[in-house]
Amino acid sequence: MSPTSSTTRPAEDSIAQPVSKRQKTTVESKFHEGLLEESSREKIRKAFMESKPYLHCKIDKLINDDLLRRVRKEIFENLHFTLKETDIYKVHQTGDLANLDGLPTDELERLSSLFELRNAIYSPEFREFISSVTDSGPLSGTKADMSINNYKEGCHLLNHDDVIGTRRVSYILYLTDPDERWDPKYGGALELYPVIEKGTPANEPTVIIPPQWNQFVMFTVQPGHSFHSVEEVVPEGKPRLSISGWFHIPQSGEPGYQEEREAGESKSSLQQLQEETDSSAKFAHYASADVEDEALTESSIKELSTWMNPHYLDIKILKQMADRFLDESAVQCKEILNKELFAQLQRATAKLDNAQFKQDEIAAHGTGVGEGWETFGPPHRLRYATLAADQSNANEAAQLYAGLKTKFETEAFRNWLAVVAQLKPQGYRGQVRRFRPGHDYTLATTNTRGQAVLDATFCIATTPNAKANELWESGECGGYECYMAPHDEEEDPATYKAADEDGALLTTPAGCNELLLVLRDEGVMRFTKYVSARAPGSRWDLAFEYDLPEEDEEEETA
Repeated sequence: MSPTSSTTRPAEDSIAQPVSKRQKTTVESKFHEGLLEESSREKIRKAFMESKPYLHCKIDKLINDDLLRRVRKEIFENLHFTLKETDIYKVHQTGDLANLDGLPTDELERLSSLFELRNAIYSPEFREFISSVTDSGPLSGTKADMSINNYKEGCHLLNHDDVIGTRRVSYILYLTDPDERWDPKYGGALELYPVIEKGTPANEPTVIIPPQWNQFVMFTVQPGHSFHSVEEVVPEGKPRLSISGWFHIPQSGEPGYQEEREAGESKSSLQQLQEETDSSAKFAHYASADVEDEALTESSIKELSTWMNPHYLDIKILKQMADRFLDESAVQCKEILNKELFAQLQRATAKLDNAQFKQDEIAAHGTGVGEGWETFGPPHRLRYATLAADQSNANEAAQLYAGLKTKFETEAFRNWLAVVAQLKPQGYRGQVRRFRPGHDYTLATTNTRGQAVLDATFCIATTPNAKANELWESGECGGYECYMAPHDEEEDPATYKAADEDGALLTTPAGCNELLLVLRDEGVMRFTKYVSARAPGSRWDLAFEYDLPEEDEEEETA
């Protein structure tokens, strides 16, 4: 449910330790009155077992109110949060709370209530309670996995299934303002997704749970099923504070440990996606393998001049671009469309954004669908609106983008690409994409083609004024395109934004009437950052990939 790591704790409170009546009473006092009693268990268990789209439940009051208020006060007064941001999340987070045991005495005294809460949550009594209501079997008492997350304005967590290692039950305890009820329009809701089939979540959630003070939500980590996300928090000054983590299956040396079960744990949805391979067969191919790459043909110039800025048909300009592309493997073309076509697209896209979205508010799921548009997923990989197969009732924006898409498939544009990139495209594939504010993104995917591919991405971000342009340029509202170098599994991907020399190879903000060409080498990752509800509108783009000659074929030709 949140990005964090786990730590193995000493086994003095493991499941096998006998618990006296006095100890039990002490632990029960940390929780809401009556929570651990049999009648409460049965009610929670029934709700859990009957839940959809997968096993989960919500407990309205989990912890003794006085204790939780003290915990919240200690957190804000004594802990430091670090902003972490990757393709999949943006969140302010503390370190692993399992490490509280190693703090100096004076520091631990300032966090005594938090220490008390952590020990209560991982106590034998509460683990037995969780096990009984979820039917999850024994849970580890030596592997604590717990952190504090503060979702401020703009923070979010995109779709994933939580399947990593030995996680068994995922949970979140909300510490929002105890004296002000959380308004659902603030965002920050936990969203649960059904699956179309195992491993493939539906494009939109069917259960949405807004946070509330002292509310506890948990679900069984189910490979290929437990897909969820955290909606963006929109307003400033309304932090969605929470403690979240996981209960793990028993570790080596604990009662209930099964070596074969630990070894056979499922891979995460992210790992499975990264293992997929690409091939030439997944591209549409041109009729001929050869293409002119020294200059534009007369027929190409005639065709391209109907929609492209004439500046980019000048052979001198094209040679300058080719030199830059050779040096940098990337080139950006501003004002790529001619004025007439750009004005038409800008007017049509702005009209839809103004009618369907309001800045700093999250529109309902499914907004923008219809009139030639549909939602494209699955959301554990990507989500955006794209052209529907049925264009019989298409609006103006859909019609204009459908026409532009065909231009990116022509021999004339292939000729233009060959001159600029000094490469010979053999095939193509592409989509029109609308990244709707508060909803859409692509997660990092790796080029597994076995060789480089040529990316050509045309973008029109809704930019009604100079302030909107500054917001897109800053990247604070997302929508930017990012290319990342391959990284080791041990590295923390949250460092990519702060250390461009080690992570991001290229980051370009959402522009308006811009074309980006990038030669993406094998293994390079690419994503479009989630577009925030604070964005001035949608990021509208046309994203194409061009297949290149097989490398052994190129060598033979050379």
